[in-house]
Amino acid sequence: MNREPIFIVGIQRSGTTLLSAMLASHSHISCGPETHFFQRLSRENIDQITNPISWPHKALEFIKSITYTNYNDPKSGRISIYEKYHLNDEKLLEYLINQKPGIESILNSILEPYMGSLRKLRWAEKTPDHIKHVNLIRTYFPKSPIIRIIRDPRDVALSLLNVPWGAKNYYEAIDYCKSLFDQSKDFFDNDNLSYTLRYEDLVEQPEAELKKLCDFIDEKFEDSMLDTSTSGKQVNSQNVLWKKKVQEPVDKNRAYNWKNHLDRKSNIYTEAILGDILKQFDYTTNEYFPYFGKFYPSNSHLHTYSQKLIMVFENGVRF
Repeated sequence: MNREPIFIVGIQRSGTTLLSAMLASHSHISCGPETHFFQRLSRENIDQITNPISWPHKALEFIKSITYTNYNDPKSGRISIYEKYHLNDEKLLEYLINQKPGIESILNSILEPYMGSLRKLRWAEKTPDHIKHVNLIRTYFPKSPIIRIIRDPRDVALSLLNVPWGAKNYYEAIDYCKSLFDQSKDFFDNDNLSYTLRYEDLVEQPEAELKKLCDFIDEKFEDSMLDTSTSGKQVNSQNVLWKKKVQEPVDKNRAYNWKNHLDRKSNIYTEAILGDILKQFDYTTNEYFPYFGKFYPSNSHLHTYSQKLIMVFENGVRF
């Protein structure tokens, strides 16, 4: 690679698939299916899988343990990262045995051969859930750009109601958004190699936003980045229904759907819980809250009390 690898994170249904497909349309950048690598790594004994004495066999066992739900055929069991990236033991061992034991080498063993097969020069990795593990990414890839895409939480929450792994109700989805913003706030406030863009800006002005992003990652913008008809299939390797729009032309009408579909009580709940975040990223707020409250413990599942809380919010209290 002639540049540091790139990581794309964000709350699910925020536009990570679209952004990764746009980057994958660049002549230098590959981006394949989600790996969930760091999500899985966070539960591992890292010293054990990178121990030089057992290298690379423990590393290989770790790679083989990465599996996913098969949403196209749930009854068939889980699918593995081997299937997603067309890997086998022989190829991985051949790569790893010549590398220095380490987390970087393990992830490279999955993504570099894929990059090479596409004749690209730099890989990007997109897993939305990695927004929970940005500090872990930074530990092992200290010079990599970490790109966060955000979207109005009201649109995210409504979208999470329409996927099989999503939230049970709107209020639960808003609480989920809040938890991920809270978990990653300090990182994105302080990390100089992180970059945040808004989904709404990307679909309304894709060329302008991609040019700014390319400047940040030290690549030249290419017109090909506006065509995701091919790269969309690469990042949506399972061909799941909720990602198929990524293969279509960018549609600015996908932004701010909540304005036509959200009732006032749901919006009051959102603004009372996420008002600071909405204002930070210049999203519309309609409600007035003259009073400020706190809840304890801070990780409470507020959606459990949504109907009672709405009465509090309607009386002008925000958290």
